Amino acid sequence: MFNHARRALGLAGFAIAASAGTSALAYDLKPIVIQLAPSGARAAQTAVITNTHDVPIAIEVKAFQRAQKPDGSDTLTADDENIIVSPPQMVIPPKSSQSFRVQWVGDTAPTTELAFRIVTEQLPIQFKEQVRSDLTADVTMRYRYEAALYVMPENRQAKATLAGVAAVKNAAGEDELELRIKSEGTSRAILDRPVLELSADGTPHRLEGEAVKSLAGLNILPGVERVVRIAMPADLKGHALSGKLTTQYITLN
Repeated sequence: MFNHARRALGLAGFAIAASAGTSALAYDLKPIVIQLAPSGARAAQTAVITNTHDVPIAIEVKAFQRAQKPDGSDTLTADDENIIVSPPQMVIPPKSSQSFRVQWVGDTAPTTELAFRIVTEQLPIQFKEQVRSDLTADVTMRYRYEAALYVMPENRQAKATLAGVAAVKNAAGEDELELRIKSEGTSRAILDRPVLELSADGTPHRLEGEAVKSLAGLNILPGVERVVRIAMPADLKGHALSGKLTTQYITLN
């Protein structure tokens, strides 16, 4: 379970370098998962950016609504009405840290958990000029770091169901099972120790552990249907398939 939780956290926040040339990150953002209540003292939280460079960096912070696609990627829509970020821009000295505050000012009684991204983006900085033979290049790095933010109503509950299963072929012509898994609860469903109980023309088959490892740690936002493929067991080929999903859920406190 620990590895699955770590995987879920790892997918929640990530950094993107917009130029190659160094493996070191320009800054660090903590936490990578922010969980807010819709009202009261817990409707706000502080995050911290640490500048790991030897030069000052300029950072801009924005909030985005998050719509999850079937493949797990996100469509982001800027939102400066429901979430206030303060300060939204900052300059951080070398080897120093700067905090910023994220506050929910939207619906105080949402019926389901709401998902957002907090995007921190470093404005371009110039490291140095690199001279190679008769060429001079300005090496500029730009980084973007994203954290997940959730607004969590009380009495929320995760629930995921198997909406469909079908035999398909991948690009290499290999047989796979395509699973449609829907989050029907009022909270994100992060699957833990999932089990597929399938029927192949009436014959029961149970898939768990290594056979469904791509489902472990899968994060599905409320109301979203994810599409995931796994390897096709040989004894399921050529049969009419149906089934159900049983799973526990990872809760991030």
